[in-house]
Amino acid sequence: MTIPEPAIDGEDTVSDFYVDLRRELRHRLRPLTGVIPGGSSRPVSPLELLYDLTYVVAFGKAAEELAATVAAGHVAAGVGALVFAVFAVGWAWLNFSWYASAYGNDDALFRVATIIQMVGVIVLTFGLPQSFEDAAAGANPNNLMVAVGYLVMRAPLVLLWLRAARHDRRHRRTALAYAAAIGGAQLVWLLAAIVPMSGVLAVLVLVLLVAVEMGVRIVIENRLGWPPWDATHLAERFSLLALITLGEVVAATTEAVGALVQNGGWSVGAAAIAAAGIVLVAGLWWGYYLVPSRLILARWPERIFVWRYAHLPMYGAIAAVGGGLRLAAAAVEGGQVTLLQVTIALVAPVGLVIALIFLLWSTLVHAYDLSHIPLLAAALLPLAAAVVVAVVTGPTAPLGPDDGPGRDALIVIIALVAFSTIVEVVGHELIGYTHTVRALRRRELAERAANAIRDT
Repeated sequence: MTIPEPAIDGEDTVSDFYVDLRRELRHRLRPLTGVIPGGSSRPVSPLELLYDLTYVVAFGKAAEELAATVAAGHVAAGVGALVFAVFAVGWAWLNFSWYASAYGNDDALFRVATIIQMVGVIVLTFGLPQSFEDAAAGANPNNLMVAVGYLVMRAPLVLLWLRAARHDRRHRRTALAYAAAIGGAQLVWLLAAIVPMSGVLAVLVLVLLVAVEMGVRIVIENRLGWPPWDATHLAERFSLLALITLGEVVAATTEAVGALVQNGGWSVGAAAIAAAGIVLVAGLWWGYYLVPSRLILARWPERIFVWRYAHLPMYGAIAAVGGGLRLAAAAVEGGQVTLLQVTIALVAPVGLVIALIFLLWSTLVHAYDLSHIPLLAAALLPLAAAVVVAVVTGPTAPLGPDDGPGRDALIVIIALVAFSTIVEVVGHELIGYTHTVRALRRRELAERAANAIRDT
């Protein structure tokens, strides 16, 4: 349907309305240059939010498989398979979000390429159970279904970067380098799944491949420059994926408590897991959004380098919190899970998220002074206390529904883990704000002085 031109050509507001309406309703092929008008920022689109949902499903499945693998006694294999899955999924998401921030014009081609990538995420998710089983058996976690899903996820991005090279001559070399790097790496990912090799050799190959992929990207950006990405858009994209991943923790809490209630009715353990899940989600959400990522990146976009990569373990750790809650439910229900295993499954991911929040703050604010360390230590102290409780109570005996002391200790441990997020939030609200303002003010004054010296 053709949209009629405005009746009154002299009224700019009417003209602008029809221009926006035409862009909103017609998705024919559009040029990639000028996606973000000067002086403005691009908001996150509904397509990007839909795209993120498939990735959170993959994170959730990985956390679910982690809990099952650890419950079966394969702790190291479960953690290794989780790291592999989170990197594969998170790295593909990061690469596409980087492209979309610069060239996401929302035309028909971009939409189709995005939807194809979503199909790839689902295919990869179907391969995760086998990946965890293979890791537990000491085999290659990069099975063919995972590799095919990853190929479907990343092949459209190669074509999109080639398209960017054609449309944006100023950044042509960077776009071509991205396309070549992703295409070459994806070929090796596929070969690593097809060529028979032992589990140890496969892990070494995957670690080397990850290091090369990340290193090549750094070289491209340092030598050829960055594409015209939008800092506020990326800050919103990363934060929204963290938010949706926290939603997976809510789903894990609901699933775990629901299974407990269905099998034995409400109990103190079920109520503790339910309360802890909500407190953990609220505390981690509050703490993450206390880092002023959007404001700082809008002013100092060069600080995005470490910030973006720190989100890869962040997403994995948040998803693993859900796995820890599932494992806690399995322990209350009975099985071969020990109190110490449950404790580590909760303490490790929560502690990692808290530490990464402090790392994000330090990276963005450019402040590494010791005045911030006591706040981090105070937030981690309840987690250390939870480990002590587990060790003192008896870490090696499996928990069960009739283990009264173990169940009581588990409730205390869950409460301590949840309390650590409260300490983090309260500490940031009481002293973090003024500390952030002072640190940024010092940095700004130092930059002004350096500029004055350079100008003279």
